[in-house]
Amino acid sequence: MELKEILKQSFKNAVNRVFLPAVYNIYRRGSIRRGSVIFADSNTDTMPESMRLMYEEVRSRGFDVTLCLKDLRKLGFFGKVRFMVGFMKLYATAEYVFICNYFVPVTSCKKRRGTKVIQLWHSCGLLKKFAYDTPYDISPYYKGEVTKNFSLITVSSKACVPVWQRALKLQGSRARIVQPTGVSRTDVFFDKAYGDNCRQRLYELRPELRGKKIVLYAPTFRGTAADPVIVGKEYADSLEEKLGEGWAVIQKLHPHIPQQDSLPMTTGELFACADVLVTDYSSLLFEYVLLRKPFVIFAPDYEQFKAQRGFYEDPSDFPCQLVTQGDALAQAVKNCFGTVADEEYEKFVAHHMDGCTGDVTKRLADSIFK
Repeated sequence: MELKEILKQSFKNAVNRVFLPAVYNIYRRGSIRRGSVIFADSNTDTMPESMRLMYEEVRSRGFDVTLCLKDLRKLGFFGKVRFMVGFMKLYATAEYVFICNYFVPVTSCKKRRGTKVIQLWHSCGLLKKFAYDTPYDISPYYKGEVTKNFSLITVSSKACVPVWQRALKLQGSRARIVQPTGVSRTDVFFDKAYGDNCRQRLYELRPELRGKKIVLYAPTFRGTAADPVIVGKEYADSLEEKLGEGWAVIQKLHPHIPQQDSLPMTTGELFACADVLVTDYSSLLFEYVLLRKPFVIFAPDYEQFKAQRGFYEDPSDFPCQLVTQGDALAQAVKNCFGTVADEEYEKFVAHHMDGCTGDVTKRLADSIFK
């Protein structure tokens, strides 16, 4: 297995360090296309939540916007190459590029000075280790530099800045590209109309949920994106029955996990509808707490995860109940239902999310396009 991983990464490194730069250098001979903006992602065929608000803001300002969105897991080798070549052609003369995840093509070459790359990182707060701090995120056989060419990395709070700098191996003047601007996608949680519309849509899709206490189960995955696993889902599957009449459980799994009969609503939209969130190590909980609603961390593998991957801040210290036994989950949900944010909760929100003030998208756009 290790040899297979080495060979796979070696081939990827050759494509990323030789082939893609060659494509870029051919097309960079043209001048920068002033006002040209690319939104790029290799994990989805549709606009990611993390970029949607910025995309709408940029379009409203009259920029020439191109989308490069493709779930590369669905493509064969030549399909992946075509997508990356198409991006490199545009990238070679673009003025601005927005991404929200690791995106290898943007880091594969030496970027020309006139292009700005803005990383609208998709997660908030401080929880599980990521980037170079864990092999579960970046393979030790990867030889590239995941932040190469970045002009700005947006994070949700001042507390996140030094952690991001260390995890991404940013030193000296490069460390300054990490800024506590807040995260664009969180602006929706300050909009009452957004929440009202989400609830209305849920009741239209599932009218039987009207009047019920709603629990949202939204875990992340273990392992790697290529081989994802959810721990404890069997207890979530029986949670509604154990909670009893008047309760409903909605499951929204990580996009890497196939899910049948999933509601056609995003996790953020379902946050507005939930009375209680049950999650594990997902950073989505930091967006959810902006709504000042109760949550439970359900992590049957807590001790193992802590020893193997580790945390920046331990979930046992969060203002919620940490449940490690499946038979205790239903009671924990009942116990926290209806509780309101207290001083400890407010300190938690401020620590992880002080840059998220409801106007992040406009502030960012004003700064980037000044």
